[in-house]
Amino acid sequence: MTSQKLGFLSSVLCKWHAQATLIGKYLLPVLLLIRFVILGAAVQTVWLNDKGKFQCNTQQPGCEVTCFDAVTPLSLPRLWTLEETQVQRGNDEVKGHTLSVYRACVAFVIVVEVGCSAAQWLLYGFELSTDFSCGRSPCPMRVDCFLPHAWEKTVFLRIMFTVSSVSILLNVVEAVCMLRAKLRRTDGGETLQSGSQVEESVLSRLLALWHSHAGFLGKTVLPVLQLVRIVLVGAAVQPVWSNDYFVCDTNQPGCSSAAYNAVFPFSVHQYWTLQVVFVLAPGLIYFSYLVHLLVTQKQSETGTVIKRQSLWAYLGFLSAVVLLELGFAVGQCLKFGLFLPPMFNVAVSPCPHTVDCFLSQPNEKSVFMFIMLVLACLSGLLTLVEMCTVMKMEKLKKKCEENRINSILCCEMVSNDKEEDDTEKKWNVSA
Repeated sequence: MTSQKLGFLSSVLCKWHAQATLIGKYLLPVLLLIRFVILGAAVQTVWLNDKGKFQCNTQQPGCEVTCFDAVTPLSLPRLWTLEETQVQRGNDEVKGHTLSVYRACVAFVIVVEVGCSAAQWLLYGFELSTDFSCGRSPCPMRVDCFLPHAWEKTVFLRIMFTVSSVSILLNVVEAVCMLRAKLRRTDGGETLQSGSQVEESVLSRLLALWHSHAGFLGKTVLPVLQLVRIVLVGAAVQPVWSNDYFVCDTNQPGCSSAAYNAVFPFSVHQYWTLQVVFVLAPGLIYFSYLVHLLVTQKQSETGTVIKRQSLWAYLGFLSAVVLLELGFAVGQCLKFGLFLPPMFNVAVSPCPHTVDCFLSQPNEKSVFMFIMLVLACLSGLLTLVEMCTVMKMEKLKKKCEENRINSILCCEMVSNDKEEDDTEKKWNVSA
């Protein structure tokens, strides 16, 4: 039963790779996965309990509810969830069908992306304001209302809009490439491998190809380090920041919310979530590229060609991880510092004066900030060591290969000289 499932999955993978270009094979799936992770791990927590934190400077019952509906006519997380669901539906219908259906599904994805992006732009634009004026009934007058985490939401608003734009561009390029390509394949593909061959070449050789380049750090320490960080962000860090308690010594409505936005324009927890997503993205692209190499491998291509291409991809993946880790570590130090104080002095509207605001669990949060910074620096350093080790090992392999070839040539020369001597001796004996 398991072998039948693997054969079916291999057949689907084979047909999908036969229809898609390089963009559709690994860039679009990785982009979709990144959007799912951002939507599930970061965006939902930013909008969590939004209505309970939304404040207006009035005590009129029902005023905050109607003003909240005015500022958020359609919840952005639900809009993005709907968009992802439709895009995923289109991608699922692609696999295992003919090329014409694949083209239709790519067009469907483009239409969905354009429609949702247009709706997002019309409803919210590119920025969410911290405070806005509301005069809806039953408010007794035009009141000032304050949206929590406005800048943080603006960042995710722009990120999702950028990702949608990139997805539209890549899908358009994918469609154009398919229309211009002169494919000489049938539905099954004339040069495609069978299901068992795909299973053997992809599912069995993928890890072997990775292990042929990765050193000890890349095989063991670095994956474990990334797993530890994912567990920390998901299981330990998120509960500490999910019920963040931030209060100021004033009764002015909206002051605590505005002060929190001024102190933390972007949550540390969401920053780390984005860090995990972007650091894992090069690895996903790398493994997708390995799958592409193995599935589309021609019989005329030797293993040396595949290994050389995968080696450069692995070095590119390590370089991207080093740059991302360094960038996020420096960004954390510059933006949030090394620790969080328990009290902040804030002067922001609508606070009547400079107020003292207090943060819950500052010591615990500072500990996590130190741990995450150490993990980022350690990951970047070990990845750099891994990259240098791989390059050194490849040089040694190349040198050993040259020595082996020279040894073979020397042995052949010695053998030829010996044969010539034996032949000469025979001629002398005969004479």
